[in-house]
Amino acid sequence: MTALSRVRDELVARGLLDGLPAAFLAGVTRFATPPAAELHALRGDAEGLAARLAAGEAGDADLPLLTRVAFFAGHGGVLAGCGVRTPSYDLLGSYRDNLRTPIGPRLPERPRAGDRRWRVLGRDVGFPIGVPACVLNGGEEWVRHHARNGFSVLTYKTVRSRAHEPNAQPNWTFAPRPPGETVVSDPWDWVAPGDPGVSTVNSFGVPSPAPEEWMPDVERSLAAVDDDQLLLVSVMGSGDGTDLVDDFATVARLAQEAGAEVVELNLSCPNTLSSSPDGVEPPLCLDADATLAVVEGVRRALDDRTGLVAKISWLDEPRLAALVPRLAALVDGVAGINTVGSRVVRSDGQPTFPGRAVAGLSGAAVRGAALDLTRRLVALREDGGHSFDVLAMGGVTDAASFAALHEAGADAVQSASGAFADPFLARDCVDALGGTLPRAVAR
Repeated sequence: MTALSRVRDELVARGLLDGLPAAFLAGVTRFATPPAAELHALRGDAEGLAARLAAGEAGDADLPLLTRVAFFAGHGGVLAGCGVRTPSYDLLGSYRDNLRTPIGPRLPERPRAGDRRWRVLGRDVGFPIGVPACVLNGGEEWVRHHARNGFSVLTYKTVRSRAHEPNAQPNWTFAPRPPGETVVSDPWDWVAPGDPGVSTVNSFGVPSPAPEEWMPDVERSLAAVDDDQLLLVSVMGSGDGTDLVDDFATVARLAQEAGAEVVELNLSCPNTLSSSPDGVEPPLCLDADATLAVVEGVRRALDDRTGLVAKISWLDEPRLAALVPRLAALVDGVAGINTVGSRVVRSDGQPTFPGRAVAGLSGAAVRGAALDLTRRLVALREDGGHSFDVLAMGGVTDAASFAALHEAGADAVQSASGAFADPFLARDCVDALGGTLPRAVAR
């Protein structure tokens, strides 16, 4: 039985087929309404598909359209249950609802590169691909999902010393158009799962549960990964001056108490510096002195056995060269890049994320920036005789883009947009490169 037939039968069994076009249209208009001509075309596509499905006339060529229609109709779980590639995060659902469980498919067995291992942050991992600190690692079920699907270097989503709510929806959209000075992204945009050209924009803020909620979840998440997989925990502080340092240290100690063997400092999200004209605070890593104070304070607060990683955003040559040598002796790794802050609007010129002019661009659109920073980080490490690991990310959507960052010298490579849009990304990388990827450790 084909994947399309399985999905059709499941929709029929659940009584969802007749209402599929209406549910799809409700989804694509959830946050804004497409122009009349585009909306008419979307309606016609969905109604034609539903008619073909009902008559038993749909074929394999209809699967890409069915995936889009079912996803925006709120039936991503049906697709996943039938083994169809589908985004793992429900763009229409709330942040809190999404934390409960991913809707993307999970492989029956974890992909493995035989008995080969790669050294990352002092641990041997089964394959050096993972998912960075983001909503895709927001809880135990997400960590289980990605670990089973072959992602072996995972970073638990940034946690804080008190609860912080997310930004209002929408929070995440596809960005299929080539970016310019402004990124154009509509809430109903779509990129087919598995397309290596996928880019997205997001505006979540930095939400976090309270410590009494996230600490036990971190403990469960750490227990959910295999011995040859690694789970870092990302932390962020708030405040100014010494208060900022103290808060970072407090959250890092809480993560350590929860069992984290490696703590990642989120120095790359908007947090503590003076606001820009857009109302968005620039990342802490732009201020080398403030960054160094935080890293020194956290290093003093943690046990020597606990690894420490500094995550930075894209920095130009002078800023990176001024920062990294000062951090090198204090950290076990440097991670980057985060999303690239961009002005984002809908095709009608209105903000994609109402009230927030700037959002984070990721995926294929930032591939060049990620490769640039990775090369410069590796060069600074080698030229200075340092030993920190490099965790690279940005634009990793297929085996080739993974390999490019690894070949540039990254010790591990992580993916957010790629992992969201294609939950089978790690499997594809393991299948393509598991037997040949260099720098495996002797066993």
